[in-house]
Amino acid sequence: MYIHSKGSPSSSCWVIVDRPLTGDVDKGYLYSAPMGYVFDKMMQDAGINDYHVTCRRPDVDNVQSIANIEGKLNQYKPPVIITLGVAGKWLIKEMNPKYKKAKYSEDQDSEITKYAGSLMTSGDLTYPHYIIPTFEPQDIIRQWKMRDIVVSCDLGKAASELAYWRANGTLQPLPQREHKIDFESFDELLFIIDSMLHSPIISNDIETVYPRAATKTSPSQFYKILPGYPVTLGLADRIDYGISFDFFRESTVETRELWKHLQKLFWEVPQLGQNFFNFDACFFEMLGFRIPLEKCQDTLIRHHLLWAELKHTLQFQTRQYTREPYYKDEGHGWSMKNMRMLKTYNVKDVCVTLEIYQAQELELKERGLL
Repeated sequence: MYIHSKGSPSSSCWVIVDRPLTGDVDKGYLYSAPMGYVFDKMMQDAGINDYHVTCRRPDVDNVQSIANIEGKLNQYKPPVIITLGVAGKWLIKEMNPKYKKAKYSEDQDSEITKYAGSLMTSGDLTYPHYIIPTFEPQDIIRQWKMRDIVVSCDLGKAASELAYWRANGTLQPLPQREHKIDFESFDELLFIIDSMLHSPIISNDIETVYPRAATKTSPSQFYKILPGYPVTLGLADRIDYGISFDFFRESTVETRELWKHLQKLFWEVPQLGQNFFNFDACFFEMLGFRIPLEKCQDTLIRHHLLWAELKHTLQFQTRQYTREPYYKDEGHGWSMKNMRMLKTYNVKDVCVTLEIYQAQELELKERGLL
């Protein structure tokens, strides 16, 4: 039996689901079942009252029936698309797991937990758009605490993008950040570090390398015992510009000179980080740096104060406070011979952390906690 779409296809917001809800067959259209009512209330709470629901598999009797979603999207051109659950993987290639487990299911497994709330695009669509993946109402019913998170972080973000599109007639560009990882000379790096001495706060993040895990043929005596070896350091005093560089230089003289400039920066300008007190500050202390911790800020601790019941990872805070798409997987797959990927990831971390800090400042001020 074919289940019809819900709402007008001319709507500027489309919701794409993978298959109808169990009770949709009674009324003959999508999301008419009780869980569809739950989703409708969530959309209303987010400020979205006009939306179109369509389905990748609209025929409940013939599960192999696949609708031409891409063709419909290119025809009606909705600027904002919300995909629920596994439906997003058919439009967003990044949501397909890179490593498929033994019990991998093509119909059930995706990277939704990583990309929920991200502003994504699809190579199959020929017009400007944003796709925002989020969780299905079935998942929310099972974990009701997810409801407000999805409404605020994901559906609320969709509402903001729609508001911008209606006001300006175009989509709001994604954050543009300059990732400075190449320097013409060592002096240029020192000059940039010294220029940050006039900043109110510096976002700071160390990236480390750890001993390899043991294999069947190669044991590892130090895996999960040693704290790791710092290889790169990222700094940012603006949300759209950051630098990442080798913490240890090939020249001992350069390393010593670099650390002198860093010590001056750390002492005179308050430092900011995600889990800074329990991780980065420990490495700096171990290496002999002196940092006045009473002046420093930690987005993880601040998030505990603001939202004690939520996750406090940088990934979740990025979803909550910024428009930066999911990028944490970019920190994997690099090598010591080619560290460009790690350094770019390092810059994103410090810029995003600074953006989160600024949003937290507004939130603390609104609550009268500053």
